Amino acid sequence: MKAGKSMKYITVGLSAFILLSSNVVTVNATEIFTSGVPKIDLETIKFQIPTSLEPGAILTYDVEQEPTITYDTSAVDHATIKSKPNLLQAEVPDIEGRAAEDEFFKTVAESVKNLPVTDLGYDLPEPSPGTVVIYGSDGHINRIYQDENIGSKQAIVAADIPTSTVPYPGRLPAGTYTYGSGQKVIISAGAVTGEGRFTVFRAGVGGSGTVGSSNKVLGAGDVATKRQIDNAVHGTPITARALDTNIVKTVYKNDIGSLPDAVLDNYFWGWNNVQFGYTYSDILSFSGRYYYQF
Repeated sequence: MKAGKSMKYITVGLSAFILLSSNVVTVNATEIFTSGVPKIDLETIKFQIPTSLEPGAILTYDVEQEPTITYDTSAVDHATIKSKPNLLQAEVPDIEGRAAEDEFFKTVAESVKNLPVTDLGYDLPEPSPGTVVIYGSDGHINRIYQDENIGSKQAIVAADIPTSTVPYPGRLPAGTYTYGSGQKVIISAGAVTGEGRFTVFRAGVGGSGTVGSSNKVLGAGDVATKRQIDNAVHGTPITARALDTNIVKTVYKNDIGSLPDAVLDNYFWGWNNVQFGYTYSDILSFSGRYYYQF
């Protein structure tokens, strides 16, 4: 991470003490955080990955599969206020074009209304030593990966998700597919639409590398689609809109990922740049939708 960026953390373990400082709080599983924050049952999450936690939580299972939760409290900034755009790279909201886009999404949905609606649920592995789960600025899952410094190679293989990938190039049959906390991908005879969460990734964080499934070195504007559903031709241009800011960008499918609770994963766009009206953060997540035609 860029030097000078300050991050505050709250760590939760199964310890039987409370340690207070300006940046870190450690409590046992029966304690309650500050007002409004629920109890966390670490005995339960030892055997099952929770689908949501507090914004910015990083859940790590140690060598004994004991869970520790580290909170990146800077996630609150993304949840409550929009990032300030760099004036040299100002993005203009597309207000006028949204109505036509709304109609396009309705038309695609109408075209498959008599086709199956398939709920894929959550495709989550069972926790194992070294499993790490990163939660976004909205509290939902951004990424799951295996820390090779903790888990064995066998555990890494066992925790690999999802269990299936659409052969390249291709996609599932026409219909509506839902999963996670309300993600939806619709495939028609000539278009794909996705509505739900946008997440982010960069090399060196969460098990991500520098090269996508396209064998291209990834850069700003490259995205990953959910590999169980849609594995479009590499370089496919995709129109993507951040729903809170109404910023529309053309991005390019050059990778695939598990995306357990997102419809589009956006590659790192730099610390000082703006994309979709947001400055980058490793736990950034926001509402969005995308489409492309084929």
